Amino acid sequence: MNVNGEVATGDLIVLVVGALLALGVLYWLLAGNEPSRLRDQYFRSIHLPRSEAEKSLARHLARLQENHPGKSEVWYLRRVVADLHRDRR
Repeated sequence: MNVNGEVATGDLIVLVVGALLALGVLYWLLAGNEPSRLRDQYFRSIHLPRSEAEKSLARHLARLQENHPGKSEVWYLRRVVADLHRDRR
């Protein structure tokens, strides 16, 4: 702030850059946990013992990777969870 109580241009730039960095870090933290969240969602929905549920998920992921090569892990997990919910209707 300058003597008149106004925000200087440099202070405003620092504030905007800081806010953008904070949003970027928040996005990175939330997006990085998506595979874990999707796996947990699958395990809660499948109603099998954990070891069997892990084998089931591995089979679903392998099938999708054969049919749709080159996609991201999150894409495959989203698809497995969506298919599970679709089949339950």
